[in-house]
Amino acid sequence: MVSERQIRNRDGVRRVLIVTLSVHLLISATKLVVGYQGDIVSLQADGLHSLFDALSNLIGLFALAYALRPPDPEHPYGHRKVEVVASLAIGIMLVLALLEIARGIWGGLHGGRPPQVGPLALGVQCAAVVGALLISKYERSRAKRYDSMLLEADSDHTLSDALSGLAVIAGMLLVTWGIPTGDVIAAAVVMVFIGFAAYRVIRTVMDVMVDASFLDAREVCDVANDFKEVLSCHHVRSRGMQDSVHLDLHITLAPETPLEEAGEVMLKLKEALHRKFPQVVDILIQVEPHKPKHYQDVPEQLL
Repeated sequence: MVSERQIRNRDGVRRVLIVTLSVHLLISATKLVVGYQGDIVSLQADGLHSLFDALSNLIGLFALAYALRPPDPEHPYGHRKVEVVASLAIGIMLVLALLEIARGIWGGLHGGRPPQVGPLALGVQCAAVVGALLISKYERSRAKRYDSMLLEADSDHTLSDALSGLAVIAGMLLVTWGIPTGDVIAAAVVMVFIGFAAYRVIRTVMDVMVDASFLDAREVCDVANDFKEVLSCHHVRSRGMQDSVHLDLHITLAPETPLEEAGEVMLKLKEALHRKFPQVVDILIQVEPHKPKHYQDVPEQLL
């Protein structure tokens, strides 16, 4: 079931994405128009970077329309990983941006009109850098408030846009000082920033896709061991996303413990774990009779 908190977070993320989408589109259009008019490869590359920021916002809005749909027979764990797919799409778009920038650099190195850098181009780029920094900071703060991996990924993307924008300004200054290759060098720096952003986004997505652990097993067992009835805790596993973690663990009780009492311990332990880890949405606890050695099919390092 979708909680009120998740609905609140979804609505908050949607508002953020609509605001940032509008700003990214304005910044991108301005950079591309000025960049192509002046044959400034670095500004064209930065405009593409901003355009992919806007496209990532559109993907995010699409994902939010499905991410919090309730579980159904075909998707018993819900639809939260749609957000992961959207984040992966952002990473792929960044890679496509790299290819387009490489094409522009190749053209700049093999003929073509020299870049025409003037006060308008410099002013546009300076304003864009300030705007991108403000957007990234805004998205980062809202990502923490709404526990959104999507906003965090988009914030990294926007920050890389701002930092690469500084390189573009440096390239433009080199051009005005009589060094036309400064434009191509700046475009190459933009590629580095975009590549780093793509790596971070894809790495985060892969952690979710390969079920990387989200909780410290020792901290989980510390909660379980606070119950005097629990004699051991082992085989702790967690997976999911930042605000949607699934937790599995095994505990052992005295063999003579009545079934009803064991059920009460399990329910109280679940409540304690939810208090300790509010990001956990589902907990599966296997209760076993305590023995000197566990015979379950559990990897040795998880015992």
